Amino acid sequence: MEPILTTVLPVFGMIMLGYGFTRARIFDAAAGRGITLFVFNVAIPALLFKTVATMGPQQGAPWELWIAFFGGLAITWVAAALASRLVPSLDVSGGAAASMASGFGNLALLGTPLALSHFGQQVAIPLGMILSIHAPILWFTAMLHRALFEGGGSFSVSRTAKDLFRNLATNAIVLGLLAGTIWRLTGLGLHPVAGTMLDMLADASVPTALFALGVSLAGYSLRGSWSGMFTIIALKMMLMPVLVFGLVHYVVSIPPLWAQVAVLFAAMPTGANAFVFAQRNEEAVAAVSGAITLGTALAAISAAILLYLMDGGVI
Repeated sequence: MEPILTTVLPVFGMIMLGYGFTRARIFDAAAGRGITLFVFNVAIPALLFKTVATMGPQQGAPWELWIAFFGGLAITWVAAALASRLVPSLDVSGGAAASMASGFGNLALLGTPLALSHFGQQVAIPLGMILSIHAPILWFTAMLHRALFEGGGSFSVSRTAKDLFRNLATNAIVLGLLAGTIWRLTGLGLHPVAGTMLDMLADASVPTALFALGVSLAGYSLRGSWSGMFTIIALKMMLMPVLVFGLVHYVVSIPPLWAQVAVLFAAMPTGANAFVFAQRNEEAVAAVSGAITLGTALAAISAAILLYLMDGGVI
């Protein structure tokens, strides 16, 4: 259990540090956004580039990992839309905000640091495969979901598909993976200077991501819509990981470490993009905000239990 605590406690300690500094007005939202941009656009892409550029042959196929993770997410998405009919604070636009919050996990700022801290950089490939398409696919789905139930006729599939392609083509994580793949095919290897710089950037990704998450949490609240908040947390942190666990063990065939990354990512609490979606459309804002705040706090316990089960061979 001690290795689990040495992974989880520093991770959530860094989150609390960012939260505390922000509450004390030493940092503000602008500073947190700057750190987050560094994580998304520089640190994590550098990690993925070096990992892909220097990796050996892989045993798993990306589509099988995607089937497992996004298959579990899709079922959770539908379950959230149905559950929203029973919860007044979530029953807006067919439950699009509830589905987004129940499917969009905090993978970059929490899931990735946890995975890297516990498993090491060997998990960079599977986490990169999920991260690279996670946000664009879910944004597209949420916008389509809302438009279908809103019935305003303002949604254009072709326009949104173009936006999806543009987001993927300009996504630093996607570009890092592609650049690493191309460089690996050249067979040139990495110069020691470039390798050291990439290592320095990669090492910075975990603490900066966690600190930025703490800064962002200072802006969320637990007020209002408790039933909606607990519904989202139950769907996101309980139903989705159970579904993904079933898929990685009984439907697809992927390396055990990839399966563990998929389940760990599935169990992450709701991420900030879900709040952005809810706030932009003024739907279920209180419930989503509360799910992010309380869910992240609960993740300190659930992540420790999950990693303990993984190390014990149960998952």
